[in-house]
Amino acid sequence: MQNDVLNFFTQKTPLYVFATRRKINAFYLARGDGFLPYAMSASEFFKSVVFVQGLKEIPKNIRKVFLLCIISEMLHSGQDFERKLVFEKSFLGYLESSSFLFNFFDELRKFLVDFKEIPLKDTYGDYEEHLEILFEIYRKYQEKLTAFGFFDIPFEQDYEILEDFFDKFSCIEFYLDGFLSTQERNILHKIAKLLPVFVHIECDMYNKEHFDFLKVSLEEGFDYKIDWKTSEILSQVPLNTVLNVEIFGFSSRINQCALVFERVNEWLEEGIDPQKIAIITPDEAFSKYLKLLDKYHNLNFAMGKEIQNLAYVQNLKEKLKFCKENHFSSDLHPLEWLRQESEILLKNASEREILERFRSEILMSYEKITQSLDKFLPEEILELYLLDLSDFRIDDVNGGKVRVMGVLESRGLSFERVVIVDFNDDFVPSLKDSDMFLNTKIRKSLQIPTLKDRQDLQKHYYLQILNNTQKVDIAFVDTENLSYSKMIDELDLAGKICNGDEKYRIFPFNQEKIHKQEKFVDCLPQDFKFSATKINTFLSCKRKFYYAYLKKLQSPENTNANIGEIIHNLLKQSYTKFEGKIPQIELIKQEVTDQIECMAGISAMDRIKLQLAIKELDAFWKNEIERVETGIAVLGCEKDFETKIGKFVFSGRIDRIDTFSNKIFLIDYKFKSELKVDTEEDLEESCDFQLPVYLYGAKALGYDGEIEGYFYDLKKGEFRKEEVLEQKAKILERKLKIFDDEIDFEMTQEKKNCKYCCFVDICGIDI
Repeated sequence: MQNDVLNFFTQKTPLYVFATRRKINAFYLARGDGFLPYAMSASEFFKSVVFVQGLKEIPKNIRKVFLLCIISEMLHSGQDFERKLVFEKSFLGYLESSSFLFNFFDELRKFLVDFKEIPLKDTYGDYEEHLEILFEIYRKYQEKLTAFGFFDIPFEQDYEILEDFFDKFSCIEFYLDGFLSTQERNILHKIAKLLPVFVHIECDMYNKEHFDFLKVSLEEGFDYKIDWKTSEILSQVPLNTVLNVEIFGFSSRINQCALVFERVNEWLEEGIDPQKIAIITPDEAFSKYLKLLDKYHNLNFAMGKEIQNLAYVQNLKEKLKFCKENHFSSDLHPLEWLRQESEILLKNASEREILERFRSEILMSYEKITQSLDKFLPEEILELYLLDLSDFRIDDVNGGKVRVMGVLESRGLSFERVVIVDFNDDFVPSLKDSDMFLNTKIRKSLQIPTLKDRQDLQKHYYLQILNNTQKVDIAFVDTENLSYSKMIDELDLAGKICNGDEKYRIFPFNQEKIHKQEKFVDCLPQDFKFSATKINTFLSCKRKFYYAYLKKLQSPENTNANIGEIIHNLLKQSYTKFEGKIPQIELIKQEVTDQIECMAGISAMDRIKLQLAIKELDAFWKNEIERVETGIAVLGCEKDFETKIGKFVFSGRIDRIDTFSNKIFLIDYKFKSELKVDTEEDLEESCDFQLPVYLYGAKALGYDGEIEGYFYDLKKGEFRKEEVLEQKAKILERKLKIFDDEIDFEMTQEKKNCKYCCFVDICGIDI
């Protein structure tokens, strides 16, 4: 024993590097008692082995402060900056902008790409000005870092390897899960000159193409150990490729919980170690269902608990609201004001000890840049503080032992049993738009991972779970609008899909549901005004009509911009100038583009979405030019009307009215992926009476003669005629007679209409 101790402290041992801290814990657990080798996560490793002379690494939250100061200065510099890019002139807008800018900057630095290398001409076209502005922001950011003695992700010439760090190690055993950036590869190249570096790779169909830098031919289905310096394959062990998988489709998202809890109870009764069981949630939001239904407290949420609902945070938000509404100011320095206010609210807070630790960490980072905070308003520094607080989580110390985790947290781990939920196309793979500024062609030329590369990497992580687990259950939501991930087809597993609702239920199959179905019978108020939308709602679901227009229940506010509605308004503003004239399409097109650049009140992300949406109008502009050449003229845009159909009053707004060859064209803009126009076969079942209502409205506005109705498919640039306009107008008059008497506002039987209904939770329908 004494010799073992002596050997441990005198002999060099390997340094193990894994993707996550969880893998390190599993590694140590498997080693058992005794002296354990040293292990680090990959992120810790790359931070620990390099240093930048005379500088310290910038705290993550301080990066945001620097960037928003720079953006604010540039916006108020008098330059035509905001028009060219997409920043909202609000503090929260700056904060939102910082996240996608840093994603972009970080990626360029990690892959050692200089801005000057990005091909602006030809390949990038419209984004040349955007990139030039980004370069200016980046240059100013580097200047601010230097001024405060910080460094961010260092370039090749900025850092040195800490050679002394490796004196006590015999080699590096590097378990690679994911990409290695160009910078990380270069660091490993330098380290390999000091001591052996061995890289371990599980190779499969999804990650095989990502290891060209190793200059070695790899086969799918093997676990490799490779000498980094010589590219020699030291071992090649077959992976388990026989997948023990069951797959279940469910009609709703929450129903997947039935499978989760059935399996957890079953496996625990079998005596399986709960720490060898995992629930994988591709979308963290699913955890709210699990927390709600975990009545035996078997689950432990690896991602921790959010602090947003704590009274302390809610009180801070109330304080923020007060500051904004009252334009509050203080004679104290912003940082001192924040320190005092946050301390007062903390005195009676639950979880005080943990929150104090979070608060201290944030305030200490602010103290390093006090000068940059001099001009902050109280509401601004409080908003920043709240945003930084939201990054912290409270460990789930009271939970069970069955872990609930995301796919990234599961990297490199092995299990006996796993349930993966939400295995739908929307979530597997699930990626933000990482190609926001650089498209696939440019990424390939710069040797930066493309969107497909990132998708394949996520699929590799899921395949690792399938390979490294004795039994896996997969659940997904199966509806008209949602389908299972294509990965199921890629792995030839579609034949294993079963109907989950028939086998697993949150409530027992034989449990009687005590539910009294409400019945709403009522007449319309005498002063009720109809619209095409209201009629559509009534014919789609009478109960929704009752809630929305008779009880006037408010639907939840949607914080995202309605892109289609904005495009309608932009077209109205630009075409209105040509009422009674032949429109000049190129001028209109340019004005629409200019209006987007200077539009206020939308977020940075929505502005980018809008810019991308406008690019989808190319076919529309082309068709408009062709229509102008035939001689069409614009009579009106967004024309409000009020008319009677039968004995009922209708109001509405016609998107656009054109004239050509003594005909009147009533136009309804549609910005959809797929536009369906009714035919004679659809008449009795149709709920869409937009153009027939337009027809009555046009006549009320004084338009007569030959009138035709058209849907304008903005994405395809197609003019789709409503061939059955007159027939639908007569059918509408007939359908309106139902309102002469009392109406039973019953629920729809077409449950596909319920998926996005804002009243689904209160109507009681079983979907």
